Amino acid sequence: MAFWRLTVEYDGTDFAGWQVQPEARTVQGELTRALRTVLREDVRVTGSGRTDAGVHALGQTVSLESAEDVGSVLRKINGVLPEDVVVRDARPAPDGFHARFDAVRRHYRYRLHRGPTALERRTSLQVGPWPDVDLLREGARHLPGARDFASFATSPEPGETTHCLLERVDIIEEDSFLNVEVTANRFLRKMVRTLVGTLLEVGWGNRPPEWIHEVVEARDRRVAGPVIAPQGLFLVRVEYPGDSPGNGGRT
Repeated sequence: MAFWRLTVEYDGTDFAGWQVQPEARTVQGELTRALRTVLREDVRVTGSGRTDAGVHALGQTVSLESAEDVGSVLRKINGVLPEDVVVRDARPAPDGFHARFDAVRRHYRYRLHRGPTALERRTSLQVGPWPDVDLLREGARHLPGARDFASFATSPEPGETTHCLLERVDIIEEDSFLNVEVTANRFLRKMVRTLVGTLLEVGWGNRPPEWIHEVVEARDRRVAGPVIAPQGLFLVRVEYPGDSPGNGGRT
């Protein structure tokens, strides 16, 4: 048996999330079914993170063990998968590789679209009025650092730490889109969507930029802004020891 590392892309619109759930369509469930069909093994797949219903991925990392050469049957696997899931890459991984516990850095993107859109409605949040970008950036400067992000955590597990190393929060304008790019060693449940919802309160002029610092220091979920809709959120890539910087393991 050998360990394998897969990079998986999916449109999360019609899924109940990543993790297998009874009587629900999930990404993990569809991927497991396709792999077992092609490999003819009782494989078990582990994702780097459990994306919520409606959240997408450009680079979800998946680990598994198999006696087969998974990379050589990638076309067959994608042929069995539904159209909203694609395995983009399959490569051998070190013994014991674990997609979740071995990850050192995760990158997320939240996409906002200026006003209504027909083509991008499943993959962005349609926003009006448009937030003030300078205010968003000023507010975002209060977020990075190694600190307690309890104010942005929804229902943490008992005993789960709410400390994270948030490396960056960048606000990038691109045509009709506004992308919020976030990088951290780990994320709490619905953390990115709450961060963006809180920043929008600043961008719309409802709160001053320095309020973001007060929210972080409060360590109280009730103080932060709302959890915004899932369709604008993408898991962009996950990094591991030995990866090329910013390349998610791809060469």
